[in-house]
Amino acid sequence: MDTLLNRFIKYVQCGSESHNERDFCELIEHELDELGIRHDRQEVGLSLGSNGWNILAKVQGNPDKKPFLFVFHLDTVAPGNGIEVAVDNGTIQSKGNTILGADGKLAIALVLDAIANLQKAEGLNRPVEMLFTVCQEVGLEGSFYADYSHIESEEALVIDHFVLGEALTHTPCRTCFNIELFGRSSHVITGYEDSANALKAAVDIVHQIDLGRISDSLSINVSDFVSLSKTNIIPQYARFDLEIRAFNEGEMQASIHRVRSLAESVSEKTGCTFKMKETNIIPAADFGVHTDVFERLEEIYKNSGLTLKRARSFGCLDATCINNIGIKTVPLGINIYNSHSVRERIEFEEMQQASKLIKNIILNF
Repeated sequence: MDTLLNRFIKYVQCGSESHNERDFCELIEHELDELGIRHDRQEVGLSLGSNGWNILAKVQGNPDKKPFLFVFHLDTVAPGNGIEVAVDNGTIQSKGNTILGADGKLAIALVLDAIANLQKAEGLNRPVEMLFTVCQEVGLEGSFYADYSHIESEEALVIDHFVLGEALTHTPCRTCFNIELFGRSSHVITGYEDSANALKAAVDIVHQIDLGRISDSLSINVSDFVSLSKTNIIPQYARFDLEIRAFNEGEMQASIHRVRSLAESVSEKTGCTFKMKETNIIPAADFGVHTDVFERLEEIYKNSGLTLKRARSFGCLDATCINNIGIKTVPLGINIYNSHSVRERIEFEEMQQASKLIKNIILNF
């Protein structure tokens, strides 16, 4: 079996759901040791509620050239434990009711496999730095709290988009909200007239919010709708979380205003009160301004048998944090289908295409 495929399978079978990345952190450190790559821990886990840590690794290259940075995330979404991999006619997927875990781990496998092969052959060109982060899937927390003081790179590549051949020019701003409704409980028989049904108010708010992909530049989603109560009691409390992603700041502010106005009007109508708290604010990112990086990548893609296409994604990536500290960053895509679902899969032939691309990037970027 192909060594790259073996490496990838080993990585995905090591569970690393967000906040529980320790085992995979230790595996990657072991892999780096095997390759003779110097690395250091960044102990950010405790402050993030994680048992893992960030890892900064440095691969030697031509000492007369400046290094560039790869950034990876170590964590996966759930269900990501006990993954069993099935390889059937060139398709790689999980056997059961879990994700495959390619989001994050395929990129790591591609780069470490390329470095291992180049070390045995012609060697690297520029030195390569690698930052592995925890808790990316829960709000880019590992990259937000990373220590960048020991990073020398002025350019970075983040392989965290799901279309091979595409490089991202823009990602959206994201704002999350926790909305709580407070009513007055009573028995369904006595005191009903003085009650205020918090659950009904919450349902009414959500019912009036447009959800899903609203436009090419706006997405809204609701999750974690909770109201615990007995069936013979009018619910006095309800809560839900809401996320807005927008490429346009005007659309973001208009959507926030609409949600707040709905919460106010429904609360007043139902006799409830509400609290609306903003969390996990991620700014928009413009990677397209790095025209010199895109121009060099275009030539590398061409020599790898690919055409570089500029695209944008609703995804929120570590690339945003790296770009915002002044490192020229471009997110790159590799083919992953149905990511974040139990139908997630990759194709072996496309993995080999991506492998050729990554090797050429390391040699020629």
